[in-house]
Amino acid sequence: MSTLTAPDGTTLVYDEYEAAAPRGVVLALHGWSDHAGRWRDVGERLRDAGYSSYLLELRGHGRSGGRRGHLARFSQLLGDLQAFRRVVRRRTDRPQLLLGTSFGALVALRYLETQPSDPIAGAAIVSPWFGLAFRPPRWKRLLGRALADLWPTLPIPARLDADAISRDPAVNAAYAVDGAVHGLMTPGAWREIQWAQRAVPADGHRIETPLLFQLAGEDRVVDAHLARAFADSLKGAVRVRWYPEMYHEVLHDPQREAAFGDLLAFFAAGL
Repeated sequence: MSTLTAPDGTTLVYDEYEAAAPRGVVLALHGWSDHAGRWRDVGERLRDAGYSSYLLELRGHGRSGGRRGHLARFSQLLGDLQAFRRVVRRRTDRPQLLLGTSFGALVALRYLETQPSDPIAGAAIVSPWFGLAFRPPRWKRLLGRALADLWPTLPIPARLDADAISRDPAVNAAYAVDGAVHGLMTPGAWREIQWAQRAVPADGHRIETPLLFQLAGEDRVVDAHLARAFADSLKGAVRVRWYPEMYHEVLHDPQREAAFGDLLAFFAAGL
């Protein structure tokens, strides 16, 4: 575990899995209410394949600073990622790649749209959160809208159904009892996320980085069809891998070897 200081002074934590002679560097971003520790297996797998991987814990999540489940401005996350890249670059000058899952994928896409002067060799976008695959209870939607300005930091329960995460029962059972999964979202965070879900499709034409979309055909958390429509609308170097039977976390699926194979082949082609 290592730390860095975000532009606003918030302390952020990241885990590192460093290869002896890395062919490239993977910067990974997890999903909402998640934490980097749940992705240790991915970091180790990337390291064993010859990539140094660094898993950032987003502000307001896990061991990083910030109010749990809150987001004052989506742009803060972009500044955090830029600071993270600088810190990793001091450790190694190998080409940098992005791996974003769910909410982390939304952050990665927005970063690529707004930071073209600091190129990324390639970005894997896994189950990006453009919209939910389910409808939240009406009381939560009403409360989120009513309090976005009046009480933006109010923590509202937003924990996912563990059985929707993966087809692997062991993954789901561990998620259900993981105390570091905070399961919260404030009205302010919901407002910022909805803004990003509109901004990213509107500015997709700005992305010049090669992209791999890994989408789950049976995703019960996010709307995979919205993600596929976005991927199909892009003009650059874009690959789409659709896994018809998988749930949200394709890299934690019982048949994850197929998804890992696609991921590693994409990264290798970009270096």
